[in-house]
Amino acid sequence: MGRPPSVDRAEIEGLYRSYGALVRRRARSILNDDREAEDALQEVFVRVIKSVADFRRQSQPSTWLYRITTNLCLNRVRDARRRRARLASVGDSAKAIPPTATGPAETAATVHNLLAQLPQDLAEIAVYYFVDEMDQAEIARLLGVSRRTIGYRLERFVAQARQLLAEAGVAPPGGLGVPKTEGESG
Repeated sequence: MGRPPSVDRAEIEGLYRSYGALVRRRARSILNDDREAEDALQEVFVRVIKSVADFRRQSQPSTWLYRITTNLCLNRVRDARRRRARLASVGDSAKAIPPTATGPAETAATVHNLLAQLPQDLAEIAVYYFVDEMDQAEIARLLGVSRRTIGYRLERFVAQARQLLAEAGVAPPGGLGVPKTEGESG
């Protein structure tokens, strides 16, 4: 009666063999930590086991796993920020965004902290656009929204990111301009 549907073990193993490395790389790129990426990999596949029956098969399994991984990792980044904020309120007044971002590690830390401070919808689209280098049409298809919506959200992301960086006294990274919507000239 309340029994969950049985999971096809071979299907899950096949997904893991085919896409485990993709999930790990994705998690690593967002979390910027190998151990956290391994934990995320395991959690993603726990979620897959629980929701494989809900997979609509309208998209590729890689697209489905990519979304699960991105959302899980962004939630982890946000949760870590909340924990740091609670600790900071107890007596540490350190800024969430590092004051200097000169090398790749510092830039990655700045981006990680920036994503943690922005709304989920903006952070998700920013990762797809700036990290994965997807175009706006690809992101729109992935998320099931219009390309125009993606353009507006990217503009909001850039504005909010610039504001947060300015408040922290950090110069924006080189590629943080307002993206042109496809079809615009200039």
